[in-house]
Amino acid sequence: MTLDFRHFLQIGTEQWLAQPDLLRKIFVRLFGPLGVHARIRNARIINAFNKLTFSPGAKILDAGCGHAYATFWLARHYPFYQFTALELDEKLVRDGRYISNRLVLKQVAFVHQSALDIIAASEYDLIFSIDLLEHIQDDMKVLCNFHDALRPRGFLLLHLPRRHQEHWRFFPVFKNHTTPEHVRDEYTASEIRSKLDLAGFEVIYLCYGFNRWGELAFESNYLFWKSKILRTLTALFFHPLSMWLAYMDTRRDYADGNSLLVLARPKRIMGAQ
Repeated sequence: MTLDFRHFLQIGTEQWLAQPDLLRKIFVRLFGPLGVHARIRNARIINAFNKLTFSPGAKILDAGCGHAYATFWLARHYPFYQFTALELDEKLVRDGRYISNRLVLKQVAFVHQSALDIIAASEYDLIFSIDLLEHIQDDMKVLCNFHDALRPRGFLLLHLPRRHQEHWRFFPVFKNHTTPEHVRDEYTASEIRSKLDLAGFEVIYLCYGFNRWGELAFESNYLFWKSKILRTLTALFFHPLSMWLAYMDTRRDYADGNSLLVLARPKRIMGAQ
């Protein structure tokens, strides 16, 4: 099932409970978070998740959950699954626990831990990770941890930024845009395939996101990215347009784009089928 526009707008709205002031609480409750970039990548994970089938009681891990947009959306729509949200930022963990308590989402657990420290063995039916690996120097260790933590017939679902040198942009101001927190130049399709292979995975499919619609949504939403005040004002001005463009980008997968969506599973199962 692909998200319709109403469900797309709901992504991240739970965050109103953790906002520090009344105006932001009202805005986020009505419209969701102002940034469209996170909404696009979380929507892609949700759309991919909706195409998979699990038994009641299935255990799902969100590794590097951040604000846990996808986990909250999925937990509210799949109450018969168990969700664990792993995050290194203590404040985000506290916020996540507060929100899940307020919403009485008893099947969601927030854990303060790095993906580098996962020691679970054959525990999860699905692990998903949204724009995490490019922040971790030893990404191979994380992928190996994911492999060990998955049950024999489990799935790994990754959303990753494509290598920024391969990005195409609409506005010149984004020509040299990079993310300082990234420890590497993101990923190419062949590179992530190779790393997954070495970690014991076989790729089921790899496709792209952030095509024309999504890239234009991101740039109009983040136009004055060097100035927080101007960025916020222009994001508010362009919000209706950016949201529609963002939604249109999530309606289908692409053969080219500025992000990667990968579904994989352990080789031992792929080879046995």
